[in-house]
Amino acid sequence: MLEQQQKYTFVRSMSSLSKREKWILLVPVSLLLPVFIWAGYWEWFQPADWKKILESGKVWQKTLPMIVPLGLFVIVQGGIQWVHRSSKLVIDDTGVFLEWPSYSVFAKWKFLQKRLAWADVKSARYVLSYRGVVFFSTTNSILWTIRLKDWKLSSVEPSQYAIKPAEIDLLGVFRELDIFEDASKDPGQFDLMKHPVTRSILLGICALLVYCFFDSIMQQEGWAFFNIDYLLPHVIFAALATIVLAWAASAANKRLPPPKGITAFLVVLASFSFLVTSYVAGIRINQFAGGPLISAEYHRDDRCENLIPVEKSLPVVEYTHKTKDYWCSREVDEFQTVKVRKGLFGHYQFDLSEQTQAIRTYKKNPTATNVPPASSKSH
Repeated sequence: MLEQQQKYTFVRSMSSLSKREKWILLVPVSLLLPVFIWAGYWEWFQPADWKKILESGKVWQKTLPMIVPLGLFVIVQGGIQWVHRSSKLVIDDTGVFLEWPSYSVFAKWKFLQKRLAWADVKSARYVLSYRGVVFFSTTNSILWTIRLKDWKLSSVEPSQYAIKPAEIDLLGVFRELDIFEDASKDPGQFDLMKHPVTRSILLGICALLVYCFFDSIMQQEGWAFFNIDYLLPHVIFAALATIVLAWAASAANKRLPPPKGITAFLVVLASFSFLVTSYVAGIRINQFAGGPLISAEYHRDDRCENLIPVEKSLPVVEYTHKTKDYWCSREVDEFQTVKVRKGLFGHYQFDLSEQTQAIRTYKKNPTATNVPPASSKSH
């Protein structure tokens, strides 16, 4: 414990991102990167097309619900950093306190101040990936989480010891207080790839994403639609798999469980990988458990955006405006042979590899493509 009446004062410092924060930023980027690569492959990055999209009112109706919460999150986080720029973290033999100097306007806001007496602390744990100390109460709920890199030493009282601030860090003070419950939970012992629970989840997520990447490249068939009806089975599967994973993660290794925050983040990340895996693997499952792949006759509509089946029970093939020039070059009465499969839950999937190849050939040299594809015929 600290010597009697010894007090450390730490002030706010600008620090770099923790490992967990880097993961939080990296994951959305890694998920969006394949989307942009795919969009670039299909030449969706034409300036005229982006202008039409931005001028469309529908795009803002769909994106604002996502942009506004993200913008509010950034503003709130910036506000929190601004409010805490003049705060102080005071540690003595009675407890740890978060306060503001008397000249600060925030010193009058009592709800911002925190006071944690050592007598109210059941245990404390150092989280290496977050580089912070988490305090737990007697009910095992989190009382306070302090990130070490946010604070730098300002002064030590009494000051008769010739100690340089650079020689003392916040972690060293906590170690001197002997607040860590045992050596196994002391700093430096926890690592995502060393703990069996978090390592298993991370490796499982990587394995699923690798499978999805390679299988999606090799697949020639795809779902007929991308809507709630077709997504619902995959959402249900992902939810059930997430519940099982959460239960298994909480039940495993009770003697030395990983931090709950990190486990929860990994479980949420795994839920998205379950959803993507179910969506990709469902196509393969339909190939074995669904009906046969049949050849059906289709023809384009008057708007050159969809292929309409001759047999009304089959689904429509929906295209985008990017292929409109090609389909308008085909006659309305020109029948296209589309490979269709009816799978589980009555969900259809197409093999449009021949149509895709014909569209690519047309885009390379539109004036030279006057012969219908091999899978088409005129009646």
